[in-house]
Amino acid sequence: MEDDKKIAHDLMESSVKPKNILKNLKKKGRESLTNIKQIYNERHKFKKAKRGGLTEMQFLISKLEEKGHVYFIREKSKGQTLQDIIWTHPTSVKLFNNFPTVLIMDCTYKTNLYMMSLFEIPSTYFTYSVGFAFMMSEKEHNFTLALQALLKLLNPNSDMPKVVVTDRDTTMMKVV
Repeated sequence: MEDDKKIAHDLMESSVKPKNILKNLKKKGRESLTNIKQIYNERHKFKKAKRGGLTEMQFLISKLEEKGHVYFIREKSKGQTLQDIIWTHPTSVKLFNNFPTVLIMDCTYKTNLYMMSLFEIPSTYFTYSVGFAFMMSEKEHNFTLALQALLKLLNPNSDMPKVVVTDRDTTMMKVV
């Protein structure tokens, strides 16, 4: 069983899906009694141990800082509830300043653990992503915050985006 855990942890570290971890364990040791529920439980423990005492959002912010990403957050009350988080990779900031011609904005509605919308801002036919945001809702102030954060990334002498493409979300169009 300990060998199974070691193998499972190595595969989890490589982001292998639980069903593929189970297949791998069954292939390596035909006598393995591990089932998919145990894999999911072990993955939960593994992720929790990796985070230490941090919540998922605190862990995300620590990783953003560790990797040098640019991010902006809005909290409901100081340090209590995260309302919105917008982040981007430093290379994306450079690309955005050099090629700000076309922005495509799209929101994926509340499909995650926190029921927050994922707002994605790719550029020029999905060549690179300018940024991402988790937002509590798709209201004007949420989109305004995301777009203001985006504008802060532009150098003062950079051009503004010439074209903005949306999915006909009227609130987003109004803010743009």
